[in-house]
Amino acid sequence: MTALRPLSEILRERLQAHPRKRILFDDLADAAYTANPALLTAPERRNLLADALNTLQTAGTLRLPATKKHWDHTALPPLPRWAERIDPPRSATHRPAARSWAAELSFLDGRRLSQHDHGLFTPLNDFLLAGGATSEPVPLRDRACQLFGDEKYLDGIHDSKWVLEGLLSVRAHLRAYLTPEPLNVIELGPAPWLLIVENTAAFDNLRRILRQWPHRDEVGWIAFGDGDRIAASISTLPERLAETGHRLTEILYYGDLDFDGLHCVALASQRSVSAGLPPLTPAGGLYAALLNRTHRKAAAVSAEVARSVCSWLTTPLGPRTTHLLTNGAIVRQEALHLTALRDLLTPGHGVLRQQLAAVPGATAAEKCDVPGDGSLPTHHAPPTDVARASPATPSEPSPRR
Repeated sequence: MTALRPLSEILRERLQAHPRKRILFDDLADAAYTANPALLTAPERRNLLADALNTLQTAGTLRLPATKKHWDHTALPPLPRWAERIDPPRSATHRPAARSWAAELSFLDGRRLSQHDHGLFTPLNDFLLAGGATSEPVPLRDRACQLFGDEKYLDGIHDSKWVLEGLLSVRAHLRAYLTPEPLNVIELGPAPWLLIVENTAAFDNLRRILRQWPHRDEVGWIAFGDGDRIAASISTLPERLAETGHRLTEILYYGDLDFDGLHCVALASQRSVSAGLPPLTPAGGLYAALLNRTHRKAAAVSAEVARSVCSWLTTPLGPRTTHLLTNGAIVRQEALHLTALRDLLTPGHGVLRQQLAAVPGATAAEKCDVPGDGSLPTHHAPPTDVARASPATPSEPSPRR
C-alpha cells in the first residue's frame, strides 16, 4: 500500500507551481483533495490543513494574512483566504540566457525578467512563433495544460502585473478565456426575477418555500451564490437566459450581513451590469428580518470601510448595517431559520416578490426602529420570529444540513 504524501509537501508544490506569489486557499485545498480524496469527508480536514499551513509558515515557505478579515472564521480552526509564497533570493549567476521574442511579445525586449517570468513567457513565445496568435480561443485551463502541463498554472494570470499593466492579453496572446463555475440556477416559476442566496442552508429553506408557493405566476428563479464565487459565476447567467429564453428584469440578492459578504456582492453587482444584466439589488424584506435576529461578535470595521461596503444596501438597511459592523457584530443568514422564513413569507402577506424585496416601512425611519443617526437598537436579544401573526402553513421536512 502506497503511503500518503505529507499534506505540507502537496501544498508546497502547489505554491511553487503557481504563477503568482499569492494563491487563494481554495486552490491549495483543491490540490490537497486531488492528492488525497478522503480528506474531503474527513471531520478533521480543517485541522490537517491548518497544521500543514503552519508547518510551511514555520519553514519560511509561505506567509499567511495578518488581519482577521482575510481569514475564514465560519468553523474552527480558522483558515486563511489566501497564502503568499516566499521565494528564496534569486542568484544573479543563474539568469536565463537572453532570447528573441515573438513580435507579439516585443514589450519584453530589454526587460530584466525573473526566473518565473521566463517560465511563463518561454512556452508562450514558442506557442506564438508556431502560429498560436491565429489559433482558436479555448478555455484558459485548456491552454494552461497545453503550454505548461498544469491546468491551474494560469489561474491567477488576470491579477499579474503583465495583465494589469495592459501588456499581456489573455485573449490576444494566450488565445484563451475564463470559464467560471456556472451559477446554480433553479427554474421554479415564470416571474421575471431571480433571487440569489449566498449560503446552502438559506438557499435550501427558500427553495422549499418558493417551490410550495400556491400562486405559481408570482414565483421566479432562485440561485445558489456559493459565497464569494458569485462574483465570477454571475457572468455565466446571460448564456443560461439565452438558452431558456427566460425574461429577467430584476436580480435580488440575500446573503450574510458581514464585511466579506457585502464586499463580494457589490463586486458581483458591477460584473452583472458589465455582462448586460440588471444590477444585484438587496432582498430588502429578508435583510430587514435578518437584522432583527441574533448578532454575532466579530472584529469591528472602521466607519469609513463599513459605509463603503454598506452603500449597496438601501436605506434604512445601509445605516443599520454600518452601525452593526462598526460595533463589532455581524448577522449570518442561518439566524433567520426555516420556521422564521415560513412565518415571514406567506401568501396572506401579499405578492411574493414584494415580500422578498420591500423593506417594511422603509419610507419612514421611525417605522423601522432606526434612530435618527441610523444606529441599531441598543439591545441585541433576538425578538420573536415575526412581528405579525401569520396563517398556518403546511409542514415540511427539516432542511438539509
